[in-house]
Amino acid sequence: MRRRRIGFLPLILVFAACGRSESAPPSPEKKTSAGAGAPAVVEASDTETRTRRAPGGRPPVFWIGLDGLDWELLDRLAAEGRMPNWKRLTAEGWSGVLESEYPLISPILWTTAATGVPPDVHRVLDFQETDPKTGAKNPISGFSRAVPAVWNEASAGGRKVGVVGWWATHPAEEVDGFFVSDRASPILFSGLPLAGAAYPVSLETAVAQVLARDGKVSADDLAPYLDAASSDVAAALGSGAGMENRIVALSRVVAATRVTQRLARDLYDRQLPDLLAVYFEGTDEVGHVFAPFTPPRPDCPAVSDEDFGKYRRVVGAYYNLVDRLLGQWMRRAEEDGATLLVHSDHGFKWGADRPCGLASGNWATAAFWHRPQGVIAAWGKGVRRSADRGRARILDVAPTVLALLGLPADRTMPGAPVTGAFDGLAPPPRADVYSKIAVRRLPAASMSASESSEYAKKLLALGYLSPAQARPLAPAGGDRPGMTEGAWNNLGMYYLETRHDPTDARKAFEKSLALRPDYYSPIYNLALLSRQKGDTRAAEDWLFKALAMTSASSDPAVAVGGWARDYDKAGNSAAARSLLDRAAKTWPGNEGIARDRAIFLYRNKDCRGAVAALSPFEGTTTTPQTLNALAIFETCLADRAAVERLLAKSLALNPNQPDVARSLARVRQKD
Repeated sequence: MRRRRIGFLPLILVFAACGRSESAPPSPEKKTSAGAGAPAVVEASDTETRTRRAPGGRPPVFWIGLDGLDWELLDRLAAEGRMPNWKRLTAEGWSGVLESEYPLISPILWTTAATGVPPDVHRVLDFQETDPKTGAKNPISGFSRAVPAVWNEASAGGRKVGVVGWWATHPAEEVDGFFVSDRASPILFSGLPLAGAAYPVSLETAVAQVLARDGKVSADDLAPYLDAASSDVAAALGSGAGMENRIVALSRVVAATRVTQRLARDLYDRQLPDLLAVYFEGTDEVGHVFAPFTPPRPDCPAVSDEDFGKYRRVVGAYYNLVDRLLGQWMRRAEEDGATLLVHSDHGFKWGADRPCGLASGNWATAAFWHRPQGVIAAWGKGVRRSADRGRARILDVAPTVLALLGLPADRTMPGAPVTGAFDGLAPPPRADVYSKIAVRRLPAASMSASESSEYAKKLLALGYLSPAQARPLAPAGGDRPGMTEGAWNNLGMYYLETRHDPTDARKAFEKSLALRPDYYSPIYNLALLSRQKGDTRAAEDWLFKALAMTSASSDPAVAVGGWARDYDKAGNSAAARSLLDRAAKTWPGNEGIARDRAIFLYRNKDCRGAVAALSPFEGTTTTPQTLNALAIFETCLADRAAVERLLAKSLALNPNQPDVARSLARVRQKD
């Protein structure tokens, strides 16, 4: 492997970054937090002059990962003028829908994209791994990955590479070029040691300096995002709170985005690699924290007027930041004759399909906000312009990058390059590539128990982890990190939802439960397996066991109602009735369950039973739905006075119900 000595780079990198601010002032809507004479924030200022790549030769590839990117939000923001660079990219280049794979979990999917093989092969299956000697939970690392990545092949194949921030890449890997692991992100890893985070090792100093400068976000920095008093924002930032505080979470998302861009941009400009792979996490995190507060306002009782007013601008402002960074890469693609490939790992629910009853930051429900259709786009050298959106799979990404670099793809890769997006791009030859490549990583400093705990707290705050998953397991032994209960559960989900293999799925879920008998997810998944098999009694038992573990933090009515409707649609009224009756006995004070049961009874011609099931909630409800449903049931019983009373109560709760108002007017008409 060829290596270049670049021990002088940290000082040059930091000096160059600091010196550029005088040539390009920050845009008027973005203030800097470092005081007079400080460098402008990275999204507001780009280098006026830079050394360009020499013309000729194979075009370099800019491979940009944006987590959770979704067409619904992108189309909306582009139409509103908030993402002009993205609009230009899609108008002048090629774009498509990216079909992802279950489970829709970022470290799994980004490793799939980087290796071109599915998770049962690459073995990155969770946010955590276990220390084989102690059983302690640590952040997922590159040591869990069982195969090389595209950048390893590119480096071994004579291409100079740069990698910044990719999921599950710590400690940094030795490549011909530069490598900054995901440990440099302030979102999940703030305050953790940087030892092993950068290759060459001499880069650690520069990474630390960029983190110290670009990783600081002030109340002034957040002014374009929030409708809140600067003093309140400053108080939140100085409170010592973590990711569970929305303002703190936003500050870390912005900080991580700036740090990643600064490192990737400055290192690229210095080294001009043939392949630059850079990953941005914030586009997903901002969804998990702020999607419920994003216009158009969802019909979610949990979204208060105060919170909607405070946070409604966050997502649009953040995506505008991302768009400005994208413009900097488009500029470099033009100047250096590069091909720009941008994609997500999955999509996100931003519109009417937002699951408002399921908290976007709750460990039991966060994944329901993801959707399997993501985004892929290409622009620049060799890209074929197309007005129509194409299609690609996440497994197609690695073969596409290899084809653009003129390198073979491993025989184990099931995907194919997206040749239709490019002029004259031939599929890469197939060979036994990965078996011949040794991945060399820097030594990694061991994490203390408190450091691992801090990482787990951040995962908990974002809904990536349940409290039980933070606890250690029995040591697995051996030299490689052990699989967590979450990893086995995720492997089972892959077998069930992607491979459609219920036998292997059940084995994986059972291994997960063997490690953690009180773990909700595999119990729920065993309920799904039993339902698929047609064993509704076993499915119901597993479901109620799972719901008993989560009812304190998540409304069981959402799952119960969904299952009952699925049974009803499938013509299995007996299973729906059994489920709803049992739920009503288990949670007698749950209004949502009572309402779903009452509606079921009404549809099955039991109007009196429907009234009896729901009427206990008439005096305490704050939901017009309950009163409107009762009015329908009383109409069935021809009780005009009850119908009039219920509709009037409903309108008192929410006067903006034209259909209810018309119904009440008709009821009040004399015969």
